[in-house]
Amino acid sequence: MMILIVSAVTFGLLGFAGGDALTQLRDNPQISAETIERLRSVYGLDQPLAIRYFRWLSGAVKGDLGESTYFRVPVSGLVWARSLSTFLLGTAAFAIALAFAVPLSLAGVRYNSRMIAAFIDLLILATASTPRIVLALVALAISVRLTASAMETSSAVLFWLAALALSAPLISAFLAQLYGDLQRTMREDFIKLARAKGLSESAVIVRHAIRPALNPLLTIAGLSLGGVLGGSVIVESVLGRQGLGTLMVSAVRARDLPLVMGIVLVTSTAVWLGNALGELLQAVNDKRIRDLSF
Repeated sequence: MMILIVSAVTFGLLGFAGGDALTQLRDNPQISAETIERLRSVYGLDQPLAIRYFRWLSGAVKGDLGESTYFRVPVSGLVWARSLSTFLLGTAAFAIALAFAVPLSLAGVRYNSRMIAAFIDLLILATASTPRIVLALVALAISVRLTASAMETSSAVLFWLAALALSAPLISAFLAQLYGDLQRTMREDFIKLARAKGLSESAVIVRHAIRPALNPLLTIAGLSLGGVLGGSVIVESVLGRQGLGTLMVSAVRARDLPLVMGIVLVTSTAVWLGNALGELLQAVNDKRIRDLSF
């Protein structure tokens, strides 16, 4: 239902915005108005908006997303190829964020050090307040400097720099959530009982504190997928990566409605799957949620 609503709203907004893929042809004196109107009829652009949407929807249900009016290729193949690139970049960004958030959070509650706590607060502030476009420009400058003498490694370097720029907001969200939840969990009565049994502080954290603190993190991770897809537009455009972000920019500029709708459909489905996966992992992690679900 969510995907259906998003697709209908997007189609409606694009339709009411005015213009279409053939609008720019009017500026070409070599193309007559009759030719443009004939092309509009061929592509079905002369039909009412509701009919065009339901025609697109009937094709999408069958797996046919139409043909891109700009690239002149099937939308499904084009979107799928670019989705793999953005998926890999997003996966790397999630991995980087977790690599920062989990060890720092565990170290912060294990050693209870003011220095570690101050570093965590500073990292959260820096990653949350720095715009993605600034991070992408810094990544671009670093990649140019690093690859000036080693062109064969430029692709790998650029990939990880792009992932690092994309991961910054995730680092702040994951670190703030996990560190705060671990601190609250460590003050619970069952933690005091575990300490009273003679368990070491590390054993208390690993065996008793981590699992209760993971559920909010899993929720945040599922909800963050939409932000990653949105951030990929900036990061990929600045760094010149061929993913869904740059494809969406090209589709909007060309007023390529079938391609825009194909990207919206794929990204909406990905966000829904991300939220569903987050809920599934919560059920796996917490027996109480499994009992309520089943």
